[in-house]
Amino acid sequence: MQRGEISNTGRLYFLDQIKAVMIAMVIATHTILVGTLFTTDIKNTIELAPTYEAVSFWFGWICNTFYMNILFLISGYLVPNSVHKRGIKHYVKHRLLRLGIPLIIAILLLNNITPLAGLLIPGSTVFGQGINKLPLNRIGPQWFLLVLILFNAIYCCWAFARKSTFLVDNTKPVPGWRSWLISAATLGALELAMGHFSGFWTDLKDSNFDGLGYQGMHLWTYGFLFFVGCKAASHHWLERINKRLALRWLYLSLVATLALMTANYAPFILSHSKESLELITPLMAFSTPFIGWGFIAAILSLSQANEQLDSHWLAKAGKDSFGAYLIHIPVLAGAMLSCYSLGIKNIWILGFGATAIAIFLSFLASHQLRRIPMIRNII
Repeated sequence: MQRGEISNTGRLYFLDQIKAVMIAMVIATHTILVGTLFTTDIKNTIELAPTYEAVSFWFGWICNTFYMNILFLISGYLVPNSVHKRGIKHYVKHRLLRLGIPLIIAILLLNNITPLAGLLIPGSTVFGQGINKLPLNRIGPQWFLLVLILFNAIYCCWAFARKSTFLVDNTKPVPGWRSWLISAATLGALELAMGHFSGFWTDLKDSNFDGLGYQGMHLWTYGFLFFVGCKAASHHWLERINKRLALRWLYLSLVATLALMTANYAPFILSHSKESLELITPLMAFSTPFIGWGFIAAILSLSQANEQLDSHWLAKAGKDSFGAYLIHIPVLAGAMLSCYSLGIKNIWILGFGATAIAIFLSFLASHQLRRIPMIRNII
C-alpha cells in the first residue's frame, strides 16, 4: 500500500495508528491525576517524589500541546466524506448514536465507578464522605464527546445551507509555514486570553462539566483544527504534508519545549511548588499551538511513511481506541490501586506499571466488547 493510500474499505490505516498511540498517551497522562485523586496514600507518595511530579507535569503538558489537537483534526478530516456518503439526515442520526449514547453511559455509569469504589477503600480521598458529597454524574474525560457533537452540528448546518457535494481537488496546495505561523500566534493569543479567566475554569472544574474546566481554554484551537480537518479532506492535505518542513518545525518545537523546561525545572524541584510556574505559565499558554504544530505535522508525516496494513496490531488498536478511552479511568484507578496493594511503593515503578497495565487492559476490553455487534455500532 502506498503512502496515505485509501484501502478498499475506505479507511486510512495511518490515522488508525495515530489514534491508537494518542489514546495510549492520554491514558498515560491521566496516571498522576488518578493517583492524586483516588487514595491519600498514593497522593502522599507522589508529593514526596518531586522529580516524578515534575516529570509527570511536563510530560502531560507536552502531550497536551498535540494529542487532543490531532484527534480533533482527524475527526474533522473524516466528517465531509461521511456526510456525503450517508446524507446529512442519516449522518446526524449516526453521530448522535455514536457520540450521544457513550456520553450518557459514561456520565451515569463509567465515571461513577471510581468515586463509588472509593467509599469501600480506606485511604481513598472519598472515604468517609457521604454519597451526596461525591463527584457523581460528571462529564469527566468525556468532555470531548460534547464538544464533538457541537462541532459536528456546526458542520452539518453549514453543509445543509450550502447544499454542495463533497469533491476532492488535489491541485490546491497545502498551506505553507507562514499560514501555520500566523494561526499559531493567533490561537496562542486566544489561549492566553482564555487562560486568564482562571476563576471561571476553576468553578467549572467543581461542576458537572469538570472536564471542560480542564480543557475549555483550548476550545478555539480544537475548533480551528476540526474545521481545518474538514477543509483538508477536500484536498487530501494530510496525505501531502511536506516531510522536510514537518521535521524542521518539530525541531523548533523541541527546542521551545526544552527552553521552557529549563526555565522552570530547577525552581520546581527546589521549591516543590507549582508557584514557580507562574512566571512562565503565560508563555506556555501562548506557545502551545506553535509547539503543537510541530508534533502534529511530524506525527502525520512519519506515520504515513510507516503505514501498516489492516492486519497490523497497531491499526487494529486504532479501531479499539474510542472504547479504550471511554473505560480507561476506572481501569487505570484499579490498576494503580492493585499495584499499590501488592506492596509496590516506588512511585516510578508504580506509575509506569499501572500505566502499562491500564493501556493493555483498556484496549483489550474495548476489543472484546467490539466483538458484540450492537456495541461495535456504538464504539
